[in-house]
Amino acid sequence: RSAATGRTTKGRCDSSGTRTEVRAMDGMETRHVSVILPTHNRLALLKKALASVERQEYKSYSVVLIVDGSSDGTVEFAREESLREHFPGIPAFEIIVNEQPRGAAASRNLGMARSRGDFIAFLDDDDTWAPHYLGHVVGFLGKHPGASACYAAHLQEGEHGEMSLADTRPLFEHAHPLVELLTESPIHSMSVFSCRRSVFETLGGMDESTSVVHDWEWYARIVLSGGEILPCGEEPLVRRAGPGGLVTAHRDWYAEEREVIDGVAAREEAVAHARRHILAYRSLFFARLALRRGDHSFALARLAESLWRAPLYSVRVAHHRLRRNRQLAKRATLKTEQ
Repeated sequence: RSAATGRTTKGRCDSSGTRTEVRAMDGMETRHVSVILPTHNRLALLKKALASVERQEYKSYSVVLIVDGSSDGTVEFAREESLREHFPGIPAFEIIVNEQPRGAAASRNLGMARSRGDFIAFLDDDDTWAPHYLGHVVGFLGKHPGASACYAAHLQEGEHGEMSLADTRPLFEHAHPLVELLTESPIHSMSVFSCRRSVFETLGGMDESTSVVHDWEWYARIVLSGGEILPCGEEPLVRRAGPGGLVTAHRDWYAEEREVIDGVAAREEAVAHARRHILAYRSLFFARLALRRGDHSFALARLAESLWRAPLYSVRVAHHRLRRNRQLAKRATLKTEQ
């Protein structure tokens, strides 16, 4: 692997230094999965993420590791010999090194372009998978040939290290899948998302002009093109790290979301018809998020926006959200007492 300054460098290895053939789990059709794993200056966390990949029971996979301009020793660690030594159970690696940071969207696009699997599974460098995650995804997509992609339930780490089941259930029923996606935003992380490689081949990559919502915009394009994204079960198969960049960059997140919603509304009548309610719902979400981050002026502005756009609907959303939160808190209390 070369390391020419300013260039993206690439390399391939497997656990023995040669190309290997791997077998699927008993009773499951062998379908190769490309694991797309971008990383930037998180070497300790990256090792935990890779360890969770190595523990996968389903072995027909390879890892596309994208080191995005890191300066913490990740570049040196991501050499073929080092990866073989630390993770001998991972069948094969594809290594991409961006000498200068290019961002999450560009890194994931590079990874998808270099992928060779039937399916693509994404993992963030601060998250981990349960050992049967890939096997479950392959089995689910095999049983649902009409689905373009799927997403798993996950555990979310709180600000104080506590783990809880993330609530991804929609608050309301929606007449159109795009309206549900844009309103409820049930896919909280790319670490829970897997798709057929044909999605990338048909739609292309993620929008590299966005710094926050490139994944969300890509999901919208999948559904807009007629694709179907399904939840693949209630068992949490992913552990997500605590609040990070998205939370602290909530103002940029809000602005980019608005552009995506308006762009989709211009192409889909159902979204255009529901736009006022979608924006009101999302404004309430950002009000709560900003309040937790201590950005009170932004929180008040988003609350005012929600009430201005759809006052009765906003009150209804707030009521249902408070009731849902009380139910979740009660269940958590009962579980603790047991």
